[in-house]
Amino acid sequence: MRIRSFGGRHAAAGFTLLEAIVALVVFTMGAFVLYGWLSTNVITLQRLVDLRASDAATRSALELLHGVNPMLEPEGTRRAGALEVSWQSTPVAAPRSAVTQVGRPTMFEAGLYELQVHVVQDERELRTFSVRQVGYRQVRAMGTE
Repeated sequence: MRIRSFGGRHAAAGFTLLEAIVALVVFTMGAFVLYGWLSTNVITLQRLVDLRASDAATRSALELLHGVNPMLEPEGTRRAGALEVSWQSTPVAAPRSAVTQVGRPTMFEAGLYELQVHVVQDERELRTFSVRQVGYRQVRAMGTE
């Protein structure tokens, strides 16, 4: 701090109380803006983490359901580690005789089913979705087409 002389009187050069208050207000407003920006980024990051976990769980659920035959097992539950996948199926189309690529009947009957799927991990529901899947069963012996 320097001392200035004005006509014989000495005054201290520096910040006045008003300037210090204005500087604090400007700093506080900037801090609030920065806090809001950081808070928004943290919330967005958490949403992305949750979405990624949900996507991984959905992929795992679809892989577990790949081996399910909804005609023989219309509802059920499968587990993979902490992941629990349960489904309930409803027919979309009535089952009918399956045919080969050239139109000859096979020994199977097939139908289209809609599976309502619930994915739970650690007792928390991660996702609910539906998927269509073919169900089949053998209705004739081989060679009796």
